[in-house]
Amino acid sequence: MKALPTQLPIFIQVAKTGSFAKAARALGISAPAVSKAIGKLEEEWQVKLFHRSSHSLSLTQMGEQLFDSLTPSVESIQHTIERITDDSQSLSGKLKINLPSSSIGQEHILPLILDFMEAYPEITCDLHFDDRVVDLVEHGFDLGIGTAINQDSRLIARRLFEVGIGVYATPDYLAHYGKPTTIKALDQHKCIPVRSTTSGRFHGWRLNDGEGNKLYEPKGKLIVNHFRAAKQATLASAGISCLGSWMFKQELEQNKVVPLLESYWGEPIQVWVYYSSREYLPTRVRTLIDYLVSNIDKVL
Repeated sequence: MKALPTQLPIFIQVAKTGSFAKAARALGISAPAVSKAIGKLEEEWQVKLFHRSSHSLSLTQMGEQLFDSLTPSVESIQHTIERITDDSQSLSGKLKINLPSSSIGQEHILPLILDFMEAYPEITCDLHFDDRVVDLVEHGFDLGIGTAINQDSRLIARRLFEVGIGVYATPDYLAHYGKPTTIKALDQHKCIPVRSTTSGRFHGWRLNDGEGNKLYEPKGKLIVNHFRAAKQATLASAGISCLGSWMFKQELEQNKVVPLLESYWGEPIQVWVYYSSREYLPTRVRTLIDYLVSNIDKVL
């Protein structure tokens, strides 16, 4: 009996993603290494598995048959290996996690992950802070945190918490410039837009004008690319900001900021943890998910 080629997992990843480059990113190897592995597999079996052109890559009929036949078996073997090597008493390995670059990721989730790593010192966490909706499967993430779930049947979403978003200013700013009473009135005020650090676009203000939630585009001469900077600028009476209510929790209790246009605030935003829907999750992934869900109240 011939030994199974070691290139089979690479073949399956290329077939799934339809790209040598995407498969390489998911596997953590170079694109030339992926191309070489597929070439070696085709040479060994004397079978063409992919149609190649300068702009596309697709499975041949033989490649489709091989993919359909082998994928369940190879994935089952991989999951079995992970299962028997996972020691639930001493978790180890690497977790690749996608987090929002906003304060949700840095001020809420990051502290919990640091606590998790103290509890499980053999685990390595590779954190990526990104505001974009990222394809977790394609980029090889174990899990992600966000408010916008990629509509992908391969993913499972589990609710973490909800956050209220509101409009705020200081009493000093309002004494000098007046208090806006409508969304339209914001056009006459010094708003503080926040630019995404990854997409470069401004974060819209999620407000409800009576006909449903809409994104108001703030305008102002002071533009920042971090929510904490917007908070500090607001406290310095430099303008009006739209931020998570948790960011002004202490300042609201001390009457240092005033909520504005409360009747126009949108519904609270749901924050989710989402992950691959494969049948077997490594114990380290499932343990982190359970830890986040159980401990999220500590950072709210």
